Amino acid sequence: MPPQVQTAQSDNNLIDYAALITQYPWVTARDRYCILSPDSDGFLSGLLVTNFLNWEVAGFYDGKILISKRGVDFNECVFLDMEINRPGVGSIGNHLIEYNRNLVINNRNFDACLQPNMLRGFDGKSAFQRKYPFGTIHLLLSILQGAGVINDIQDDAISPILFADGVGNNLFGYPENCLDWIRYLKINQNTHILHKFLCETNLNFYQIMQYLQRFFVI
Repeated sequence: MPPQVQTAQSDNNLIDYAALITQYPWVTARDRYCILSPDSDGFLSGLLVTNFLNWEVAGFYDGKILISKRGVDFNECVFLDMEINRPGVGSIGNHLIEYNRNLVINNRNFDACLQPNMLRGFDGKSAFQRKYPFGTIHLLLSILQGAGVINDIQDDAISPILFADGVGNNLFGYPENCLDWIRYLKINQNTHILHKFLCETNLNFYQIMQYLQRFFVI
């Protein structure tokens, strides 16, 4: 049998945030420890959960080296912007981690990993061009809005929204795929927290570049 598909959504439907939160309750739990990836997407995700869920950053992990506070139980941490292949350890990432999902892999333990490509059954062999084109922060914002944790973010947040994981480049480099994921994630609905940034921005390209310039300076 092929590996089990995550059940909260299927590729034929739009994402169901309520079902996702039920399946992965740790994603909206309060007062957790978290481990971040040491890049802009990881830092933004860490800022989000520390401010709105009272999580505490316990360390950083780049896939090779892990630095953490003393005495931290990694089984009790949530890993942000990375996928952890360990039973029961919560993690959320955005990378394409399966080459061929029809192959049986005995050590596949992503049961607690919230991963958009796996949600849609996308692997490198058959769906590389359809892989998730946004960052962990975009998925995390969507989920926390679905849980009623956050309702809106300031307009000047467009800079990190477009900068994280090269989203600005992806929008114009891979428009068909980005539009497909915008539909799937319900960002094209005017109530979505990212709608004003990706679907109805009143800014022109020059203004967006100015926002990004100020963001880089900071």
